[in-house]
Amino acid sequence: MPLGRNAVNNDVVEFARLGQNVSLTFLVPLRNRATFDKVMATVQGGNSFDPAEVARTIGSLFDDALGVEFGAEGSAVLYITTAFFPNQCIGPRTDKRHERYTDAERQDYAQRVIDWARTMGADEITVQQHPATDQDVVGKPGEHPYRIRLWWD
Repeated sequence: MPLGRNAVNNDVVEFARLGQNVSLTFLVPLRNRATFDKVMATVQGGNSFDPAEVARTIGSLFDDALGVEFGAEGSAVLYITTAFFPNQCIGPRTDKRHERYTDAERQDYAQRVIDWARTMGADEITVQQHPATDQDVVGKPGEHPYRIRLWWD
């Protein structure tokens, strides 16, 4: 049975907890804010990654994302994917628009994520473009931001 929008997916929480203990590389999708908050309350910090502060400060960046993933690539990593349409966002929408976000709106969202990640002490901030390019853009949104990688070393 599917979980409700605000229900914690304890399987995901346990996967993230175990993942940090047994693997240097894993990734798990966080499909709602309740699960995100519980994962951040459960996982270990390290280096400059402070999961409690990440959960406390992410605010609407989580709700406005198409997707958020947490894991490890040697140390903590978050991937935040930009939405193309308002109805793709994780959180509840008050914006009833049906038209696609403009490139400028998606760049603005990516810049807000980048600015927040810097205050969270992320050591690497890269942005995959859509359509994909040979190299990700480092530390800025680029023309067509898609998936933002935040990594703490």
